Amino acid sequence: MQDPDLDLLIIAAKKAGDIAQKYDFRKLKVWEKDDAAGPVTEADLEIDLMLSQYLTSARPDYGWLCEESTLDIPHYEKKCSFVIDPIDGTRDFIKGGINWSHSFSVVKNGKVSAAVVYVPQQGLLFSASLGGGSWLNGDRLQIKAPHKSGRFDLVAAKLVEDDVIWKPNSKPPFNREHKPSIAFRMATVSQGRYHAMMTLRDSWEWDICAGSLLISESGGVVVDKYLTEPVFNTEKRKTKGIIAGTKEIVELVGSSLNL
Repeated sequence: MQDPDLDLLIIAAKKAGDIAQKYDFRKLKVWEKDDAAGPVTEADLEIDLMLSQYLTSARPDYGWLCEESTLDIPHYEKKCSFVIDPIDGTRDFIKGGINWSHSFSVVKNGKVSAAVVYVPQQGLLFSASLGGGSWLNGDRLQIKAPHKSGRFDLVAAKLVEDDVIWKPNSKPPFNREHKPSIAFRMATVSQGRYHAMMTLRDSWEWDICAGSLLISESGGVVVDKYLTEPVFNTEKRKTKGIIAGTKEIVELVGSSLNL
C-alpha cells in the first residue's frame, strides 16, 4: 500500500503543473525578492496559494516550510512538515525552458518520508517514499554504478571545474553537465543518468528535500559538503551544500574537496 502522504503530493504536483503550464512566459509578471533572493513570478504565487490551501487542509497538523510563504506556527516546532518549492528553477521557467520542476516533500522527525519532483514540460513524475523505493512514471529507479575507468558523470555548476576547490592533485576525473533546477538535478541522479550531483553553496531545504529521498531510495547516499548526513525541517532551513549519488563517488568527491 502506497504512503497516503505520497498520494497527496502526487495529486498536488499535477495540480501545480496544470497551473504553471497555463502561463505564457512572454507575458509573465515577475518580481525580484528582497535581499537578492532571486525572482518570483505570478505562477509561483498562484501555485503556492493552491498548495497551502490544499495540503494544509488535508493535513492540518503538519508544519509548512515553503520558499514563498509561511504559516503562524514555525515549521520546526512540528514533528511532521511539508517542505515545498512551488517552482524550482524559476529563471528557466521565466525563459520558457523545460527544465524547471515542482519539488514537494513531507519530513517526519528530521527525515524525508515522501517526495515528488515533477517536471511537467517533459512529462516526468519522480516519486519516492521511505522504504518504498524511487520511481519515475511507474518504473523503479536505480542509482548508476561506478565506471571501471574511475571517471564519473557529475551534474553541477561550472565552479566544480576550478582547481581551487579541490585539494592539491586531488581533482577527480569527471564529465560535467548542469541543470537549472536543483531538484531536477537530484532526480536525474536517482534515475541513473549521472553518478552524482553537488553544490557547495548553502542549500535551501525546499530545493533538496524531495531529491534527497529520490536518491537514497534508488540506492545512493546524500550528505552535505562535510560528508555529514543532513537533518531536515530545521530552524535554519539550510544545509552546508549537498553531495549526493553513488556512494563511492560521493565519498571520493567529499574527501577531495579543499574546504
